Amino acid sequence: MIWLLAAVLIPIAAIAMLFFSMADDFWQLIRFKLDLSRLFGDLIHVLVIVVIGFLAEAFVLFHLVTIFLGYS
Repeated sequence: MIWLLAAVLIPIAAIAMLFFSMADDFWQLIRFKLDLSRLFGDLIHVLVIVVIGFLAEAFVLFHLVTIFLGYS
């Protein structure tokens, strides 16, 4: 049951982290006060969050498949 809960909560947590990560930059972009170095730095943070979320979701789905197939 914990793996099903994790499979649902990991994408929600990743989306929430991405939202809060970009909220400040969104307002700076609208006011034209965002420099390119910060934009590329935040792009790296977004890519890290996406990769970590993908790896966590792949791990959870792997465990769900092994549980349902009876390998554990």
